[in-house]
Amino acid sequence: MKHVMRSAMAALLVLLAANLVTVAHAANPWEKIKVPPLNEFQMPAYERVQLANGMVLYLAEDHFLPMVELSATIRAGSVYEPAEMIGLAEMTGSVLRTGGAGSRSGDEIDALVESRGINVETWVGQTTGGAYLSVLKEDVDLGLGLLADILMRPQFAEDKIELAKEEQKATIARRNDEPMSIAMREGMKVLFGPEHPLARHTEYETIAAVTRADMVSFHEAFFHPDRAYLVVVGDFAAKDMAARIETAFAGWAKATMPMPPDVGIDTLPRTVNAVSKDDLTQTTLILGHKGIRNNDPNFAGIVVANEILGGGFSSRLFNEVRSKRGWAYSVGSQPGTGWQYPGMFLAFTMTKNSTVQQSAEVILAEIDRMVKEPVSAAELQKARDSILNSEVFSYDTKREVLDRLVLFEMNGYPQDFLKTYQAAVRDLTPAAVQAAAQAVWHPDQMSILAVGNKAEWDGDLSKFGPVNDIDITIPEPKMQVVIPAATPENLKRGLDLMIALRDKSGGTKLTNLTSYHEVSVMTIADTPMGPMDITLDKTVVFPDKMALLQKLPFGEATQVVTADAGWVRSPMGNKDMSGEELTKAKEEMKNDTVTILRRLDDYLCQALDPAEIDGVACLPVHVRLKGSEDFQIYFLNAATGMVHMVQSQGSHPMTQTPATVKIYVTETGDLGGFHMPKALKMTFDDEDFGTLTVKEFQANPTVAPDTFKKP
Repeated sequence: MKHVMRSAMAALLVLLAANLVTVAHAANPWEKIKVPPLNEFQMPAYERVQLANGMVLYLAEDHFLPMVELSATIRAGSVYEPAEMIGLAEMTGSVLRTGGAGSRSGDEIDALVESRGINVETWVGQTTGGAYLSVLKEDVDLGLGLLADILMRPQFAEDKIELAKEEQKATIARRNDEPMSIAMREGMKVLFGPEHPLARHTEYETIAAVTRADMVSFHEAFFHPDRAYLVVVGDFAAKDMAARIETAFAGWAKATMPMPPDVGIDTLPRTVNAVSKDDLTQTTLILGHKGIRNNDPNFAGIVVANEILGGGFSSRLFNEVRSKRGWAYSVGSQPGTGWQYPGMFLAFTMTKNSTVQQSAEVILAEIDRMVKEPVSAAELQKARDSILNSEVFSYDTKREVLDRLVLFEMNGYPQDFLKTYQAAVRDLTPAAVQAAAQAVWHPDQMSILAVGNKAEWDGDLSKFGPVNDIDITIPEPKMQVVIPAATPENLKRGLDLMIALRDKSGGTKLTNLTSYHEVSVMTIADTPMGPMDITLDKTVVFPDKMALLQKLPFGEATQVVTADAGWVRSPMGNKDMSGEELTKAKEEMKNDTVTILRRLDDYLCQALDPAEIDGVACLPVHVRLKGSEDFQIYFLNAATGMVHMVQSQGSHPMTQTPATVKIYVTETGDLGGFHMPKALKMTFDDEDFGTLTVKEFQANPTVAPDTFKKP
């Protein structure tokens, strides 16, 4: 009986096992699904129409949603702007939309698009301009009319131009914040030449030079229908949409002047360049030279070669620099290809300061290996699959596909360029990839640029060639004040006025001052958190020490400056000042009124012509530290000889953008035995910022020993 039972159980187990296998196979239903290759590309159905005015339309019907989406591309760019007005093109592209158009102001356009759910934007980049419109089907005529007004009849309102300039100035002020941004900006100048239109960048002076008339002229020169391509996708009939667009843009005249010729790009010899920033704990390193256009016969080979060299986590550079040596978190390369112009072939890394030169050596060695040795079949297959599969995500909407067709047409590429490129990638062999690398990449010609703390590098990079030190100091804008030539007469008159001010303020008590302690309250009327009071507790020990405690509603911060160091203590911890920050703090100390009056012999004081400030007759004195370019203008009340207003060039405390600073004295009185300003009003570019009330001034106080001791 037991034997029978065992036999039955064994048979049952066999049957169960067989069923489980069957169930297991049935549990993978996805295995029955036929999945097409991911990299197959399907061209959407579209119609290309050219209107009588020369405008080219790419129309693709899509009735899934009652929406219409439009993107416009226009032949206009910053490469065509004058060198003295860099920023003109980008600001024009911005103010096209914000500055009003047709009969509507910019604010009225904002209200309209918000109320109707319309999205409309404009821009001008380096080589093209553009616009985008998204609108409900029922509002398509309204949207087209609005876009036509913007592109054909912009108002360029002055207040919006000023806003665009402020935005540009804020960008300039922050441009040295990110090391990679510095490296790419300066790298363009190294590889293309500092004055090349593709390498130029804005400065305060070039932004200030742009006027409304310049924007109007730029628009008139480049914005014409025969230089415009419109991609339209959405819920419409193609023939009807073409007619609507033709009606909306009726009267837009063709260009009467030809486009400027494309600028050439020379192949420059290798240079070695260093940007020293002593506040950085790692170095951004780039190596590169001029690349190729995308119609170059080596295009497909170079794209694949770049994927193997530095295109991802399995690339050669990643393995050599990061995985094997642990020198960097980020490392890679870009192929250096472009549609209209050759790109920049670059290899880059952010590495430890102690491995900068070694990283450059390894990167160059890997590029040299790409040139001298064929890649493996496995590397080629992996790179090929990665590139072809990723292409799908670059063309996953009809508009993206048609925008690329516009790019092909504008730059003289065949419409089947994408398919022929993909076929070329599939057909590549290791020998073909090596041949492309040999034709395009020249590691011995690659220029080198490093941004970091040069003093901590493992080598000075001179083994690669003479090293150029690049100064990235942002040029300050010039104060819009014409200062006549100094003469012995106006210098003596200016000094006499300042001596009289010193004598009225304290005389020998000022000249004998060795230190002082001042407490004041700054009231800022407009902040994101509303009005704010900041208590400023300052101790100065001459000639070169200063401690400033700032008490804000949400915490305290102390800035300390000594002869050779500077640091900031805050709730975030202690932070050393950079060399640039320390220099700026010391300059501000030297331009303090107490410091100036205490040592007038160190300054040049030049009397200017009398002026009237807010109805007060004033005697202006131009005051400048000997050997320095920084200056202030003291407007002394002609009746009292005391300070009425001080004007200087500085930075807005909120945006850090350059501004004309004016400090008005609204009350003068006794402070610790000195006759000094007690209440002041501050303006930046003639806009009220806040007030300052001096609560206490103490001469030659007892200073705590640890006041200037670094924590």
